[in-house]
Amino acid sequence: MINIPFSFDRIAWVILLCYPALLLTVNGAMGVMYFLLLLASLIHLYRIRTSHTTPYWDRYSIPFALAMASPILAIFLSQAYHRSFNPAAYDWASRFLLCIPIFLALRKSTLPTITIVQFGLPIGTLVALLMLLIHPYNWGVGLTTSHAFNLIHFSDTALILGFLSLFSINWEHKDHALVLALKILGFISGCYMSFQSGERGGWLAIPILILLWVITFNRKNVWLKVSVAIPVVIGSIWLSYLMSHMIHSRIDLIFSDIYSYSHGNKDTSVGLRLQLYLAALHLFIENPFFGVGPGEFAHSMPSLTASGLLTPLGGVAGLSEVHNEILEKCAETGLFGFLSMLSVYFVPVYIFWRTAKSTYSTARIASLMGLCLVMGFFIFGLTVEIFNLKMTAAFFSLTLAVLIATATRQHDKTFER
Repeated sequence: MINIPFSFDRIAWVILLCYPALLLTVNGAMGVMYFLLLLASLIHLYRIRTSHTTPYWDRYSIPFALAMASPILAIFLSQAYHRSFNPAAYDWASRFLLCIPIFLALRKSTLPTITIVQFGLPIGTLVALLMLLIHPYNWGVGLTTSHAFNLIHFSDTALILGFLSLFSINWEHKDHALVLALKILGFISGCYMSFQSGERGGWLAIPILILLWVITFNRKNVWLKVSVAIPVVIGSIWLSYLMSHMIHSRIDLIFSDIYSYSHGNKDTSVGLRLQLYLAALHLFIENPFFGVGPGEFAHSMPSLTASGLLTPLGGVAGLSEVHNEILEKCAETGLFGFLSMLSVYFVPVYIFWRTAKSTYSTARIASLMGLCLVMGFFIFGLTVEIFNLKMTAAFFSLTLAVLIATATRQHDKTFER
């Protein structure tokens, strides 16, 4: 029998280094990286099944696993109630469920604190920026992305990669000047790509994540730093508004849309979203426990348009998405879908908040990066269904598994339990 060498650490090392760059540049590569790491994780867990005396399940892994499994359960309950089963509805949610073995394998891995992520993130944003400049995809009126993503998701993922680079500063010790420069360039590149896309929804996260970084980077003189950071952030936003035609025009359009909506024109960009939010709430109130069924929001558009709740253009817009992650789950999978999304966001927040108190720098920085990731995606989800692309769901769940595994490694005895 041929003995094929297998090293989970080497496979994980390569994937964790490469997946941020591949996410933004190669269509479908995120899914390939995800399932390669999943397969390697299952093999690794099987091989070490009798070699570890510490349990797999504890006060951190159990709630995390339940939270990641909850979207699948919510979809199943809704489909069972409506007696209509569509396997495609599980696509995005399966990425959350399948990240559990990845989390368990990384937690049991001997890969030292998974520090390769701190290089993969800024390198990924810089590679993506280079590809964007060399071979952009033009969506019209100067809005550009790579060829791997649609406009909104590209903007949001580029931005969160940039902020994760910022939050990874001084991961285990004070960074060398070249490493620090790499991470700062990664942050700037992520922000630039988001601005270049012209998608405003993700920009809401920028001041909040900057304040989070200022507060958590060094906890000395927190209130003094906040009192300085707030006017600096406001001033930076104002300067960006004045100096960038792209930012200026996109923000002005928000106020123009709100003015038009208040004067009866509901068919603006903002107005269409407000129509869809009200429609989702209407469907949730009518079907509070199980919703109208996964994927059925679009099928409700003709009746809602006929009732006058939506304008004809609003009905057409609703055929694509609700433009709000939580409201979409409320409308389609009811209360159980709503609770599942809350658990996906807030169970990891609870875990990261606990492990952020660690005196062990790797656990602490991974926790702060995790808070950045979850908070960023929560804000993104206010204006777009951020998980409706499988690759975005795969990126979020994989990165979440990496950071929680790093923050709660069982052989790291120094973090507070």
